[in-house]
Amino acid sequence: MAKKSSEPKRKLIQLNEGELNYAMSRALVQGDWCFVSGTMGYDYTKKELPESAAQQTMNTFTNIRKALETAGFELGHTVRVQYTVSDRKYVKEVLPIIKAHFDNILPAATMVLADMVDPKGKIEIEVTAFKGA
Repeated sequence: MAKKSSEPKRKLIQLNEGELNYAMSRALVQGDWCFVSGTMGYDYTKKELPESAAQQTMNTFTNIRKALETAGFELGHTVRVQYTVSDRKYVKEVLPIIKAHFDNILPAATMVLADMVDPKGKIEIEVTAFKGA
């Protein structure tokens, strides 16, 4: 007889078909942890990636919140975040929006500069959330 695993089952969160093109889930829940993949500021209602870094950042937080809520988490559960910005010149533009979302949470954070898969992308944000004791 097979032994039952005591590990909690994984829950995969898919928010759009495009994620399957990259063989990924928007988020993965494992027990009290939620891992949200790098998320860009694509506006799924308008089906566009806006030009401004500020609007991309606001949309990115909208997309992250949706993934977290779908997974049963809140932005306040965030314990770690990585920001990937495509050019140093956007940091001053995105920082006030980042602060507006995380100023009371203060997760461990890293910001890196790197090219984006979509050349119009200016920011991508990845979060790890925990809602255990």
